[in-house]
Amino acid sequence: MLKNFFICLLFCTSFIKINAQQGFRFGPNAFVISSRVSIQDSLPDNFNFRFKSGFGFGVTFQYGFESGISLSTGANFVSKGYRVFNDTNRNGDVLKQQITNIEIPLNLTFIIKHNSSSDIRGVVGMNYNTVLSKKDRMIENKNKSFIIKESFKQEAYPMVNLGVEVAKLNKIGNAMVFGLYYRHSFSSHTLLDISRGEQSPSYFQLGYRGSYIGIGFSYLFNSKNLKKNEEFFY
Repeated sequence: MLKNFFICLLFCTSFIKINAQQGFRFGPNAFVISSRVSIQDSLPDNFNFRFKSGFGFGVTFQYGFESGISLSTGANFVSKGYRVFNDTNRNGDVLKQQITNIEIPLNLTFIIKHNSSSDIRGVVGMNYNTVLSKKDRMIENKNKSFIIKESFKQEAYPMVNLGVEVAKLNKIGNAMVFGLYYRHSFSSHTLLDISRGEQSPSYFQLGYRGSYIGIGFSYLFNSKNLKKNEEFFY
């Protein structure tokens, strides 16, 4: 439903006259995210998975064209992960993991003119994502009765970017940007084998795509403000 919402929103806004914030801007960004595993096999009744919170930060470079389109790129450090819950015992066990990544986005930003000081934007693009923690590893509970064997299938993979942003310009042309984003991967880059013990055969499998939804904030400086003012002496 979330993906359909973004697609419908971008489709509708494509018929509205859009105006770009022209020129070059750059600045830091930060965001909080939520992700989860995907089912590769049948899931037993006593197991379920839950969303895991994460975070990211980086730098954004954006250039606005007269045609009404802004092109942006940058680099982000992202920590995202998953939680798998097993309630076979009375207390229950939750095994959770964080996976660190570097993302390099390339986005087109369609800016809808809202008023003289704020804009609503639709964002569409791609991410090049590479995993920093590439070693296969094993996660286990205290008595080793619930184990996840984590193995990486792909160290790098593409993702599709969709988003909606609200931006506000100050008097000198710097932009504060708040956004809701969805990053989608079409295949699992990490395979999760669930077993009841270290020597036990695989119980069932899960996959981790790395897709996530997030809320972010960026502050973009207007490059024109970096130019020195000309001084005239008489």
